Amino acid sequence: MLRVVLIFVLAAALVWLGVSLAPRMGGRYILRNSDHDEVMVVDPVAEPAKTVSVLFVGNSLTFVNDLPAMLVNIASSDRANSTRLEVKAETYPGADLGYMRTQTGALAWAQTHHVDYVVLQERSGWYETPEGFDFALKNVSDWIDALRPLNEAPLLFEVWSDGAESSVYSDKSFAAFGKAVQEDAGDVAASTENLGRQLGLPVVAVGVAFERARQIKGAPDIVGPDHHHPSVAGTYLAALMFYRHFTGRSGAEATYRPWGMSEADAAALLEASGN
Repeated sequence: MLRVVLIFVLAAALVWLGVSLAPRMGGRYILRNSDHDEVMVVDPVAEPAKTVSVLFVGNSLTFVNDLPAMLVNIASSDRANSTRLEVKAETYPGADLGYMRTQTGALAWAQTHHVDYVVLQERSGWYETPEGFDFALKNVSDWIDALRPLNEAPLLFEVWSDGAESSVYSDKSFAAFGKAVQEDAGDVAASTENLGRQLGLPVVAVGVAFERARQIKGAPDIVGPDHHHPSVAGTYLAALMFYRHFTGRSGAEATYRPWGMSEADAAALLEASGN
């Protein structure tokens, strides 16, 4: 009897594990909501024409649904891709870029492991007020100064506006109170472009792509149930934007899709990415 019970418990545990992991499997790397210890690598089928190494620095907007691994999975499944990608992430929940520079190992990792690009993702909401803009300006400027001797290029990750049901639009304690989603999306895009212009940095316009996705009929939701963090579809869209930036390829020929994403959803997200 005990043996039967143990077998039943083991079977139930395996089923639970399979159900919980299934949405995160299917690519070269299993998706996690945390940083991978190793550097994730794409070895192209063809002879690599170039190698691009990337360090993502940010918070949960980067690590929820594992944007860095999603990028590598897309690149690994594109047989015509000739770029060898080497990708690492250093993130911390709720952190701003100042915290990431001084209180985590992100800068030390950049100093000891040479990369071509450091993707800088500032804490959400920084663009809502002049004080927030100045805060982000200083944080990014400090990163530029720290990376200059390393010959590593900083790159701005443009975040997105919250979904329409988010409390930031209905709670008076938030700077976005009373705004429409489209207005907030315009603010984040304009502020990020302004930040990039002042500092001479390129911007990967993920927020603009999110707003395009909201306008495409039948496109999947790009934010999750909290109306703030990305859904799996939102992370896939962000990964497509970075894939194009680093390789020049759209992702249209990539066969990887996160588990449960339909071909129609992937096509809508590819359209939203600008392709």
